[in-house]
Amino acid sequence: MTSSRRTAAVVTIGNEIVEGRIANENCMWLSQQLIAQGYWPRINITGPDEEALIVDLLTMAARSSDVVLVSGGLGFTPDDITRNAVARAFNCELEVHEAVAAEMSSLCAWATPDLARKVATFPKGATPIYSPCGGTPGFRIKNVVVLPGVPTEMRSMFAVLDLPVTGTTISSRTLTFETTEDQILEVLHAFEEQHPDVRLGSYPNFHATMPRVEIVVTSNSTPALDAGVAWLAAQMLPKIATA
Repeated sequence: MTSSRRTAAVVTIGNEIVEGRIANENCMWLSQQLIAQGYWPRINITGPDEEALIVDLLTMAARSSDVVLVSGGLGFTPDDITRNAVARAFNCELEVHEAVAAEMSSLCAWATPDLARKVATFPKGATPIYSPCGGTPGFRIKNVVVLPGVPTEMRSMFAVLDLPVTGTTISSRTLTFETTEDQILEVLHAFEEQHPDVRLGSYPNFHATMPRVEIVVTSNSTPALDAGVAWLAAQMLPKIATA
């Protein structure tokens, strides 16, 4: 796609995800929310609880996207190292926000003085983000927003984020054709050349009674999307008729 758009990256952290012990629900949910707010998810990355690797992933994501959402590694156990990695990625020190620590101690039964200071430690210059459900606070620094990994806490915190409004609506349409991808390959290539402002995905289905291909077209321009759908329908009809 060639049209200007605000892009986003989602970085999820955790050995349990990398090792396949749990499904990466946070990544899917965050991507859906970003699209709903007019951001194009450009990168989805999952990293283990390894600080040096997280630093590399964050650095790449922050350089290539307008907004980076990070999920996981904000607790107080030894494997919760995301805040350290973010500080290294932005070449800054960690500091304790005493006001946040005091509030955590007063609100959360689990927040002993030591634990409260642990979860109130952020990279210097970061803005804390309180959890509406009373969990570990997240934070924002430059174009990176760091959220908890627990899905309920992550979703409640995302709901109070003040992401810049894009003013853009991203829409998708799905077209289903009884054919196979090899029969329509020329059409798919031609579509990308003639409709650069529309993203196309082709998904074969071999489990149906008849072979089918689902084509999903997405754009932040309604006229471009309408034109792409009409062009596809016109081009596909003779292909299907002669297949």
